[in-house]
Amino acid sequence: MRIGIFLPLLLCLELAQAQDASPRSATLDGPNGVSGELEQAEMIVDAFRRDNRGVALKRWYDWKQRLQDDYGFNFGINASLLYENASDVLGVKDNAAGGIYRLQGDWMLVGRRTGDVGGIIFRVENRSKIGSGIPPASLRGEIGAAATDPGFAYSDNFGTNFSVLAWQQGFGGEQPRVGLVAGLLDFSAHLDALYYQTVARGFLNRSFILSSTVATTGIGALGAAARGMVTDRWSVGGGFYDANARSGDPDAGDFQWDELLKHVEVGFTPSLARRVTDRVQLTWWHKDALPVKGVSSGQGWLLSYSWLVRDVYVPFLRAGYSDGGAGVLASASLVGGFSRRLNHQDWITFGAGWNKPSSKTYGAGLQDEKVLEASYLWQLTANTSLLADVQLISDPALNPDRSLVWIAGVRMRMAL
Repeated sequence: MRIGIFLPLLLCLELAQAQDASPRSATLDGPNGVSGELEQAEMIVDAFRRDNRGVALKRWYDWKQRLQDDYGFNFGINASLLYENASDVLGVKDNAAGGIYRLQGDWMLVGRRTGDVGGIIFRVENRSKIGSGIPPASLRGEIGAAATDPGFAYSDNFGTNFSVLAWQQGFGGEQPRVGLVAGLLDFSAHLDALYYQTVARGFLNRSFILSSTVATTGIGALGAAARGMVTDRWSVGGGFYDANARSGDPDAGDFQWDELLKHVEVGFTPSLARRVTDRVQLTWWHKDALPVKGVSSGQGWLLSYSWLVRDVYVPFLRAGYSDGGAGVLASASLVGGFSRRLNHQDWITFGAGWNKPSSKTYGAGLQDEKVLEASYLWQLTANTSLLADVQLISDPALNPDRSLVWIAGVRMRMAL
């Protein structure tokens, strides 16, 4: 098994314990990365209306803090459960339910005293349907949408396995100016990693999470990525990933240097401390042809913007263009919207988007698809939230008999 090359790293406990300084972050990845999700969960616990660290789950958090202080080991567990219902479908399946389950962590083994920390990041993941129906990822086909996917992340073909297992290294102190990672990776944590590119915030439709104009590969692809600040405000980055990887099955890929998904980006942020919310970035990507699978090559551009305003609003805008190759869903896309924080960690989110289906993927003559999405995220406790969501998809390209399709959904998310 290829991931076995990383297992000797798990014998480094003595090295981690010898570092007596508190662990620090070693990452410049996005909100869908391992460290990004861990940091978001910690932030909610710290900011929530009730001090769960001192009351409800004191022993749990005290134990986790000891692991982090003594060994540089930090971990988290989360589950997202989604139910969606569509107003009109081509067949009979108008209900869908599925879950995403993750055990993930980072283990900082070197550099905790100097600040240039490095260590292992990992994520064991499962994505599966709930009940006997279909998963939300299958609703796109049921409603006849081409490029506008109402629940794409919740599939049923992702068996329990590593989706991330890699070495991550930072340089530059507690807020690293340079970060690099290599191993089994989730490409979406690095390729145009916008604030909303995560399954943990207020959007469910792919249009607002991962641009329909970008080519994909399996989650858990061998590869490497890096990002660095060339000035206090400007950054450059890039990465490459096995284009033959298959989600949930790290052994399924056939790594070839001429069959990769690659990207290069230039970004701007006012400061390192605000890089998660405040950023403008231009990304170019390219995916090689896969002759055995009959997939053509393709390339495209993404321009993305998000900014925290008055500490409560996070507006965003993302424009994408591709040549339509590499199996992408859309050749052009424009989406935008905002989130507004209400009391504590409750959020209201709204987005509007337009996608032009790829003629190379679907054929010529399809109508453009439009989507509106609105949601309310209610943080019930520091560890549990409910998301009420509604989507309106206009002119689903593969369902010409329907001009409008409504999709209602509810998501429960739990994180420890």
